[in-house]
Amino acid sequence: MFSIHTLDYPVAFIPPIEPVMRLIDFAPLICNMPVSNQAFISKRSTWSPYIQREDAAGTALRSIFGTSNDVFLSRHDLRLLASKAELAEFVIATIIWGYPGGMRGYHFASLIDHLSKLAQILDAARSRPISDWASHYEQVKPIEGVGLSTYTKFLHFLSAQIENHMAVILDKRIMDVTRNKAFEELAPLSALSYENAPRHYPRYLECLESLAQRLSVPSENIEFFLFEFGLHLKPT
Repeated sequence: MFSIHTLDYPVAFIPPIEPVMRLIDFAPLICNMPVSNQAFISKRSTWSPYIQREDAAGTALRSIFGTSNDVFLSRHDLRLLASKAELAEFVIATIIWGYPGGMRGYHFASLIDHLSKLAQILDAARSRPISDWASHYEQVKPIEGVGLSTYTKFLHFLSAQIENHMAVILDKRIMDVTRNKAFEELAPLSALSYENAPRHYPRYLECLESLAQRLSVPSENIEFFLFEFGLHLKPT
């Protein structure tokens, strides 16, 4: 059985649910999760302060919204954009998909100010496997507004490889699920937190890949299942 060393960062205690559930008991549902169809709607007005900018971000926003007052973006749409040579539109569309109500504070403004640099980093990530995750992520840290949750969205839709594992989204909701200790197979990840997750991202990928092989499903299906149901299921 797959195992991971206990993560060593202190985290706030979340009472475990007893008895725990097993992901393998939900395998048929996980297998049939409509991953590519998951979509979110966002209003043009949310991004109006930036849509008329005469730069790559403004051009991307105008291309995404066209003349519509809102846009409905799916995971499938993002994968199509990820295949384009220029990544500015992909980056902006992924942000809209991940944060349809807008990013907090000045995060989006900071991100688009560094859009060219971010696109270069992502282009390199999709062009060749990332063998040293820690060194790679150091390039991203200076870009305010691009935390692990946001960055793993980019990597996932670009089908990037991280230390021999396919990139999968890791956001705060997934961390909450693992810390809640509701699923037996996620016990090795129970100490994941916002603070230590960047360092342990490859371990998260390794764990999901091992589970995916056991359940005969893509890793993305497990991530989507945990995102949708992980905090809303109770043992019977």
